[in-house]
Amino acid sequence: MLAVDNLGVRYGNLTALDGVSLSVAPDEIVTVVGANGAGKSTLMRAVLGLVQINSGTISFDGQDITRLPTFKIARKGIALVPEGRGPLRQLSVRENLVLGAFSRAWDAATKADFEAVLDRFPALRPRLAQTAGTLSGGEQQMLVIGRALMSRPKLMLLDEPSLGLAPLIVAQVFATIEAVRGMGVAVVVVEQNAHAALKLADRAYVIENGRIVLEGSNLLGDKRVQEAYLGGSVA
Repeated sequence: MLAVDNLGVRYGNLTALDGVSLSVAPDEIVTVVGANGAGKSTLMRAVLGLVQINSGTISFDGQDITRLPTFKIARKGIALVPEGRGPLRQLSVRENLVLGAFSRAWDAATKADFEAVLDRFPALRPRLAQTAGTLSGGEQQMLVIGRALMSRPKLMLLDEPSLGLAPLIVAQVFATIEAVRGMGVAVVVVEQNAHAALKLADRAYVIENGRIVLEGSNLLGDKRVQEAYLGGSVA
């Protein structure tokens, strides 16, 4: 479904991504783990066209999307749940969810998806009129995942979904990610919480200093990954 080939991104003289390649199949959960500043968020933003790509290509569903503007990429079926949750804080819960369907007509199917999101996240239903910025961290994470689902994506990108959340809420978030895959949506998760992310994923990539240094389908028990998670270096 998604193919990133030899991707390079620079910020001035700083190389953020250097020859990164990865793939995601339909209905698959892929995780990208690495330390803070390794290039994980830049990779997600590059897929959405939010940063300038200096080299390499990105294709989605067999179509080259490397140079497309973000709104056209989103309309092809890619949704991003950004780091820090990022609900539009001054808008209500309802308004945030409705904005998730920006590329769709507000018809019976969209209304049904709105109700389905509220059924999946019942804590949001009594808060529809509440300002998003007043929600708890866990409720905000539910909201941004729900907002992404409102676009009816084929692929969902989640950037540090467990950041700043209590352990119980983290478990709920990762259970939700598994449920999203059960809806037929492929998922890419970038995470510093390596244990939780690797336990969830079908396949994983380890990124260091803008480069993929390890990939595989069973990295949770890999000694090199354990050393990296404890602060060492896979490379």
